[in-house]
Amino acid sequence: MTGKEMLKGIQNLDAGLIEEAEFAPYPKRKSFGKKKLLLLIAAVLIMGTMTAATVYTRWSATMQMGSSSGIQPSEQIKKQAEKTGLSVTPTETKDGKQKSVSATDNGITVTAVQTLADQYGGVVIFRIKGLKLEDGQLPWVWFDFLIDGQPLGEIGETTPGFNMGLSGDFYEGITQDAQGNLVYIKNGQPVAADENGSFVYDFQLSDGSLEYRVRFDWDGNPLLGKAVTFRFTGFGIQGATKYDEAVMTVPGDWELTWTLEGSAGEAKTWIPNAPIGSLPITLSQVEIGQYSMKLIYRIDEQAYAKYADFDDFQFKNAWSPYPAGVRWKDGTEMFVNGGGTQSWDAENHRFTVIIGALDTVLDPEQIVGMSFYFGTEGEKCDIPFE
Repeated sequence: MTGKEMLKGIQNLDAGLIEEAEFAPYPKRKSFGKKKLLLLIAAVLIMGTMTAATVYTRWSATMQMGSSSGIQPSEQIKKQAEKTGLSVTPTETKDGKQKSVSATDNGITVTAVQTLADQYGGVVIFRIKGLKLEDGQLPWVWFDFLIDGQPLGEIGETTPGFNMGLSGDFYEGITQDAQGNLVYIKNGQPVAADENGSFVYDFQLSDGSLEYRVRFDWDGNPLLGKAVTFRFTGFGIQGATKYDEAVMTVPGDWELTWTLEGSAGEAKTWIPNAPIGSLPITLSQVEIGQYSMKLIYRIDEQAYAKYADFDDFQFKNAWSPYPAGVRWKDGTEMFVNGGGTQSWDAENHRFTVIIGALDTVLDPEQIVGMSFYFGTEGEKCDIPFE
């Protein structure tokens, strides 16, 4: 019996979700090929303990293969993310069945295939089927975003202290092979370059679909438990140059609404109170979750008085508040990246950085320190947490 056949035995499970369980034929890499087995095991567990919120999680290519930097979550990390509720496949109830959150118009189907969210941010991955691209074309999308039925812009204007960042991009279809070479996930071939030396992307995956990622970061206003609505109004291509406007080739109306779930209980906090090298900067507090982190720095008041403002201080000290990497218990270090926000509290000389949507999923229990670059010579500072 196949994994798909077992899923068909689950009552009130929509056929569309069953099709999603059939693992796409991406090239096998590291532990990537074990997914079918995991789905099979998940199907057995679901037969006895299916929940209304999430039937199973089929990891998107964007999150499964990571970024072009080669960061990929291990099978253990993925299992943990699903167990804690960090990674979710959005569903809704229609006609008494659990169905994928999806909309179709003008030959294009948009489906919310995966979300990851914790205390400081998250990501939504959409799969887009039916959008065709010519060679060399870069995709573009138009959409509105609402929280509990209210447009994001209105919330920002009417809610004191509301702070949320949002950005979106298409997955370019590139990853690294076992030797660290950039390859296309569709066929494992080396990534090509154009006449200017820029990478040639391949946005359309093996089944012809594209994946669009929307990343969030927030502070004090988490979206967990709120109804989120993405109202897509068109798809198209970027302009020929950065100065040209994008061209909408397929207008339409694709509205997807569901309750954003996640996990905010897996974060770990440290109070290093350690200097950043020779700079008059102290790393006061670090909070790291499975998919986001918050760092608070304290700037020496007397040293800061010599500068015109914070930008002048940061530039002349060649200081980046974003970590160079996190250090694991086994002694290895991993570079982390993601979208986020930063804020300067002039009264208390405190600088806060929130990285709300990392390139990969972390296990905070395995982290024992961080490293930072500073100074004009690119010096590196290691700060242990334990």
